[in-house]
Amino acid sequence: MNDVQQYADGLADQLNRSIEVDDCGLKPLALTEQHGDLDDVRVRSILQRHSSPEVFEYAFSLDIAHATGPVRFPSNPALQTLPRVCIPMRARGELQGYLWLIDSPPLTDADITAAAGTASAIAEVLHQQSQSTTTVLDREAQLVSVLLDPPRETTPPAELLADEPLLRFTDPAVVLTTRLAAIDADGEPLNARAVRAAAQEVAYARPLGHSLLGHGEDTIHLIVGADLLGDRLRSFRHALAQAARRRGWTLLATGAGQTASTLDELRLSGMHSRYAATVAHARNVEQLSWNELGADVVFYGLPWTMETLEILFPGASRLLDADNSLIRESLDAYFDCGGDTRRAAGRLSVHRTTLYYRLDRAQQLLGEGWAQGERRAGLELALRLAMLIRNA
Repeated sequence: MNDVQQYADGLADQLNRSIEVDDCGLKPLALTEQHGDLDDVRVRSILQRHSSPEVFEYAFSLDIAHATGPVRFPSNPALQTLPRVCIPMRARGELQGYLWLIDSPPLTDADITAAAGTASAIAEVLHQQSQSTTTVLDREAQLVSVLLDPPRETTPPAELLADEPLLRFTDPAVVLTTRLAAIDADGEPLNARAVRAAAQEVAYARPLGHSLLGHGEDTIHLIVGADLLGDRLRSFRHALAQAARRRGWTLLATGAGQTASTLDELRLSGMHSRYAATVAHARNVEQLSWNELGADVVFYGLPWTMETLEILFPGASRLLDADNSLIRESLDAYFDCGGDTRRAAGRLSVHRTTLYYRLDRAQQLLGEGWAQGERRAGLELALRLAMLIRNA
């Protein structure tokens, strides 16, 4: 019997309560014999050794990952759960997991004090074990880096792939990339070491056993089974946002690549996810997938620069001058409304005469034929890229 189980059994005998000890991802590390009331969550922990997505989301709804003391959960009729007390287990300031007790009948202050003492002891045991866990996470980050950023002719070493069921591609995988602002609140640039610490802090919130976590100097990468792209990942993004906020960082946006069934496709998914994250930030949305980019996919692989604007439509960069902002906004509305001046004027809340004046000014800036054929298509693309550049 391991030390964690011994501590749990001792506390269960002392309090005549069932005890569950979970890791940071709510995977049971120790379960005691049943004492007292029982609910569906307890049965599932015993039989399936994991929590459902709904229970996972409910557990982290009270932010137990950052709690400094016991947290009381009321019963949840929708999940058929009894009330519980969760005690986050910390050692040397680092979260090691959670100790759970059913709070029916209600625990006394003395009971919770005894449970907190046991939680501290278990946390110390887990801290000693976690010294090797850090190495595991570092190895995982190295693997993600090799998978997503290798030279084109390089194949990842076989020993790095051997123990990763996700990379057997029994089911498709996808890459999620979350961008962080490259400068923190104090004006200091981010670095790989700081981002590594944040990645390790949020490792508990990703789907354990079904994902790979890595990072760059201002990005967090998560390779995950495509079937898990749903509510389960909201907990991961929430945890990442919390970690960024505590460090004075800004979380920009998340991009998802296309599904992958080979290593080559996985690397492409990583490239696509980075671009989707960049576009998501420019559009001021939290997350975008590659398949949701629409026309913005045409700018993939192009530098977002004034030179590119000029290639798309010579003279378009003039529209970025502050003095020409009303003309640029009028052209945006005109194109969005398919050239319908009545609708465009309504969108701009101006008289059509005013809109016609601005369109004449556009012709003076851009030359004849800007609203016709290929020149019009080029100008629409240039204006779209200009918007992305301004907001990126």
